[in-house]
Amino acid sequence: MAGLFADDPAEAVLQVLRQAPSPLTAQDIKKELQAGGVARAEVDGAWRGVQRRLVSHDNVIVEKLRYSWTGHPRTFSAVEALDLIARGSVLAEKKAALVEVVRAALAGSSADLETAARQRQSEIDAVRALAELASEVEELTVNEVAPDVMIRQVRAWVKRTGLEPIERSGAETTFDRKLHKPIGRPISDGAVVVVVRPGYVWRAATEDVLIGKAIVEE
Repeated sequence: MAGLFADDPAEAVLQVLRQAPSPLTAQDIKKELQAGGVARAEVDGAWRGVQRRLVSHDNVIVEKLRYSWTGHPRTFSAVEALDLIARGSVLAEKKAALVEVVRAALAGSSADLETAARQRQSEIDAVRALAELASEVEELTVNEVAPDVMIRQVRAWVKRTGLEPIERSGAETTFDRKLHKPIGRPISDGAVVVVVRPGYVWRAATEDVLIGKAIVEE
């Protein structure tokens, strides 16, 4: 142990941890080294440098000021990596890898924030569109606009958002299960039906989305 410590103090400490049946404190490690023939002064003199190697070593776990060896290389969270870098508790060769951990986490956080911002803006746009439609309907109603004019105005407005109506209330058509939803009992394709309430298709940029089928009855 003394010869190994003289060549590489950190490797000597790692050897102690590999052989230990349970986690060791710093004092426990120093006692093991001294029992192996290493002078106390040499252990104390090299400990600070060795400790820096331990806290950032992939196979060393540090919990509650105790050190233990793990056969499965551990990964560092962004918080752990940032803490090690900030405290200067890491060697230069390990620092670059920890910086990459932090950078990757920041990039991921930025992407998450951008996604959340886009989702929130979409929700705001949808609510704003609904509010504008409600305002227009109320204005038309107060001004006692004829029903046909109101329907024409509302349909023209929703068309600007990419919505296109399926049928029109009161109109007769033939039943198509892809576009119509019957009231009550099932209706056969091709049967003559009356539209109770229109449906809508949204003409999106990349596809057509069926928002709601037209409600019909025989």
